[in-house]
Amino acid sequence: MSQYILEMENINKSFNEIQVLHNINLKIKKGEVHALIGGNGAGKSTMMKILTGVYTSDSGTVKVNGETIKISSTKDASENGIRMIFQEMSLIPTLTVAENIFLNQKVKEKGLQIINKKEMERKAAELLATFEIDVDPSAVVNTLGVGYCQLIEIAKALSREAKILVMDEPTASLTEAETQILFGIVEKLKKKGVTIIYISHRMHEIFQITDSITVMRDGRHVLTTETKNLNMESIIEHLLGSTSAEKAFKRIKREKKVTGSNILEVKNLTINDKIKNINFHLKKGEIIGFAGLMGSGRTEIGEAIFGLNPAKAGEIILDNQKVKIKSVKDGINAGVALIPEDRRRQGLVLMHTVKDNMVLPVINKFRKGLAIDKKNVEKTVNSYIEELSIKTDSMNKTISLLSGGNQQKVVIAKWLETNPKVLIMDEPTAGVDIGAKGEIVNVIRNLANQGLGVILISSELAELMAICDRIIVLKDGRITGELDGDLIESEAELEHAIQQ
Repeated sequence: MSQYILEMENINKSFNEIQVLHNINLKIKKGEVHALIGGNGAGKSTMMKILTGVYTSDSGTVKVNGETIKISSTKDASENGIRMIFQEMSLIPTLTVAENIFLNQKVKEKGLQIINKKEMERKAAELLATFEIDVDPSAVVNTLGVGYCQLIEIAKALSREAKILVMDEPTASLTEAETQILFGIVEKLKKKGVTIIYISHRMHEIFQITDSITVMRDGRHVLTTETKNLNMESIIEHLLGSTSAEKAFKRIKREKKVTGSNILEVKNLTINDKIKNINFHLKKGEIIGFAGLMGSGRTEIGEAIFGLNPAKAGEIILDNQKVKIKSVKDGINAGVALIPEDRRRQGLVLMHTVKDNMVLPVINKFRKGLAIDKKNVEKTVNSYIEELSIKTDSMNKTISLLSGGNQQKVVIAKWLETNPKVLIMDEPTAGVDIGAKGEIVNVIRNLANQGLGVILISSELAELMAICDRIIVLKDGRITGELDGDLIESEAELEHAIQQ
């Protein structure tokens, strides 16, 4: 028997005559956690979608336990014990947690063809408890935050026995505490002999949890070796050929402290029974961070200021003017913009083009009589493509075909075009590669240097420490502390503040 549980040999794949995978070879041993890393567009997700039957390769073979298998559908993959937790989530928002977990494997009444909802919820509760996921099985998915949805996605994949489990950016929406819960799950599965293919842009996770690493670049295999043989510098060199991204996450101390007037003041903001009496301020050109665990209220505060989920009480003062923000339109008119936590569900129309997505919030700005000034639209879009280094072969390309990092840059561009005074960014680098992370961090720095007030909501402690002037710590809907960005000495210090 082969020492490898999985062998993918000479895999090729093209889309619209553009080859995206070039004779890729991947070999993985049973019971190991194997990292698959590479920049956006490297071909990682395409490779795994071929393994799980979402795509069919143009050529090449797949072997499981030394035997060649044919994978033409997700059913074929499932029958061979191959499961995948997708980055873009496959949950149905109108169904409950339990219904999503047991979708296509209904729990039925004994001898009857009707669904036993109580039994389904009981089994779901047992499964969630096993993985320490604290969520009500009867809750409807669209009432839950993105982080909880990701944990449910994991539970769903593990509701049936798996030989090979693919995790595509599983921690992108998780805080450090939830990430450690996930790592505990991974260790349990590893002891049971489950093989895990782990796709992540978070390098510290790769070093903490994986046994071996395969690096891909531009649809080609670059390197496979044991994790212990690599360090951060060598991985970045293989990924990018430079250390530019690593430098982007080193704190650059400002020559002068931001001491100008307040662009935003929030007084006694009450959003619901849990999140209330929120008070803070933001100066022109300042970057403040919101740090806290899932459920701390970070996202809800940002959405209330933008008008997505308006506050019930309190004051919002923008540029010394008290404003009432009861809707997104109010927020935009007041000078607030929000880069949402989930760009695919909340920030983009995936079947539309780069151009359409970029001008969507300000389309009336380009009206010329009853028509749209196409030349002005194209000039504006091209300007942002160049300024933000958006990698696309055309502004008319469907945005779903862009990498995650480039999709996020389009979201940033479209809200910058509204000329905001305050930009709220909720997990702006989630699910993007290390190169794009560095680029986005530099975009944030540049915007603040131009006088824009920025609120950065992030689970990435290194990101908060790299660019925030101040970090506001939240827990259970209240502000528990505030840290000066220049005085934080380590991630451990910030993590301690969050956990208290």
